[in-house]
Amino acid sequence: MDFNALWQTALGEFSLQMTQATFDTWLRGSRCVECEGGKFVVAVKSEYAKDWLESRLEATIRRTLARLTGQAVEVQFVVEDDLSPSPSSARGGEQGDLSPGPSSTEGASTSEAVAVVEAGFVVPEFDVREAGWFPVSEYECRFWAPLLGRVGWRVWEIVRKADKRKKKTDWTPVQRWTAPALAEQVPCGRQALVGMRRRNGDGWHHHPGAFERLTAERVATVEKRGQQRCTTYWINVRTGLGLLRPDQVARLAARLQVQHDRWLTEHGFDAQEWDFVG
Repeated sequence: MDFNALWQTALGEFSLQMTQATFDTWLRGSRCVECEGGKFVVAVKSEYAKDWLESRLEATIRRTLARLTGQAVEVQFVVEDDLSPSPSSARGGEQGDLSPGPSSTEGASTSEAVAVVEAGFVVPEFDVREAGWFPVSEYECRFWAPLLGRVGWRVWEIVRKADKRKKKTDWTPVQRWTAPALAEQVPCGRQALVGMRRRNGDGWHHHPGAFERLTAERVATVEKRGQQRCTTYWINVRTGLGLLRPDQVARLAARLQVQHDRWLTEHGFDAQEWDFVG
C-alpha cells in the first residue's frame, strides 16, 4: 500500500474515532504529501488546523499509523497553501493516475463551475451553492460548536443539512422530527434532546436538553406537538450563526475566550467593542 492509500485508510479510521464535527473541521481534505523513513508529512487546510492537530490529535494519529504500518512513525503537519506545486501535481498526477491532481479545483470559488479533463474523463460542471450545499465556517466550528455542546451542534448540523433548497435564507423551513429519529442520527439518547428530571437532595430538578440549549442561544426554534408516543417536534434553525454575543463568549472555556479575542483582532474587529447583530 502506497502512502496516499495508507493515509486514506487512516482517515477512514479517524472518522470513527471522533465526532463528525471534529473530523470535518480538522482532518477532512487533508492529504499525505510525503512519507520517508517512517515520517509522514500531512498537508492540512489552515494554520489553525495544523496547530490544533499538533496539540490535540498528533498522538492518536501516530498510534493509528503505527498500527497500520507495523512500525513506529512520526507525523509532521504542514499548511496546504505553504506547499509549492510539484510538476506532477501541475499535470494532475503521474501518467497512469486517473484521478485529478490535488490542486485541480483548489482556489475555485463556490460560484464558479469546475470542469477538469483528465485521462479522457470530464468532471461535470457543478455549482455547489446551486446544488443546495452550504459550507460551515471555521469560526462556527471553533466557537459555536463548544458553546452548543456535542449534541446541540450535531442537531443544528442535521436540521440544517436537511434543508435541500438551492437558495438559502437566514432560517431553514420548519421541519417535523420525532425525538427517536433525530436521536438515532446524532447519535444520543432521547433525554439528551428533550432534557430530563433528576432528583437531588432538595427535590427534583430539570436538566435542559439540546432543544432548550439551541433555543436559548437563538440558534433554533422548537415547537412540541402531541403527547407521549405521538409527540413530534417542529424545528427550524439558522443557516449561518454569525458572531457570538459577548455573554456567549463569556461562557466559553478561558482558552477559547483568548482565541476568540485573537480571532476578532485578526479579522479587523475591536475585541472590546464588538457586539452581536442578528
